[in-house]
Amino acid sequence: MPDQRLQPGIFITGTDTNVGKTVVTAALGLALQQTGAKVGIMKPVETGTTPDNTDSDVRRLRNVFAPYRNVDVLNVSGFPEPVAPLEAARSARQVIDVDVILNACRERTVDRDYMLVEGIGGILVPLTETHDVRDLIGLLGLPCLIVGRTGLGSINHTRLTLMGLQEAGIPILGIVLNHMDITPKEQQASTVKLIRELSDVPVLGPLPFQPRMNSQWEDCIRTLANHSTIREVARMVQENN
Repeated sequence: MPDQRLQPGIFITGTDTNVGKTVVTAALGLALQQTGAKVGIMKPVETGTTPDNTDSDVRRLRNVFAPYRNVDVLNVSGFPEPVAPLEAARSARQVIDVDVILNACRERTVDRDYMLVEGIGGILVPLTETHDVRDLIGLLGLPCLIVGRTGLGSINHTRLTLMGLQEAGIPILGIVLNHMDITPKEQQASTVKLIRELSDVPVLGPLPFQPRMNSQWEDCIRTLANHSTIREVARMVQENN
């Protein structure tokens, strides 16, 4: 059974890995802090990262929010192997403790208006032998925002993610679609159209393709924070809480 909601906020998951979860988390965090709110951002688990890795998701989040006193970023567990969390923890001879993640989130939410928790991979990615990302979402008691691509395969991945969350009784705030590449416009339009048609939750976006994302990440995030899609998600988060 889901735990009692910890704090106003959302869990940001993806239909897969590398679909733009960190991009949406960062842009949404900036949009919310611009309202004067205190925002806590948490990525409980990250793999393929080391303390000196400047390209890690957590490092990118910390860099973009460094100028803002009303936003902080927390990571509980980081592992060097770029594999699924369960295997990454095993390789490091460690165990991901879900209770530690829950307690860290509870402590972080005491004096924050919104908590944004970013997952890793998709909802069935294993964290431990007995818990996957979907289990963590349920235990946190937060509604879920799904981030998905607009290219081929996204219709299937998005519908499977919706089914998995609904099966577990997890509230879904909506879906944000993200242009990740230069997929032909006709293909993107078809994907977006069918996802809207076949989903029973709000479908927002798509966010525009950002060709400078790799080289000018922070500038692109600031641009997206003012995009109508992110502004609409921020409004939904505020109204939902």
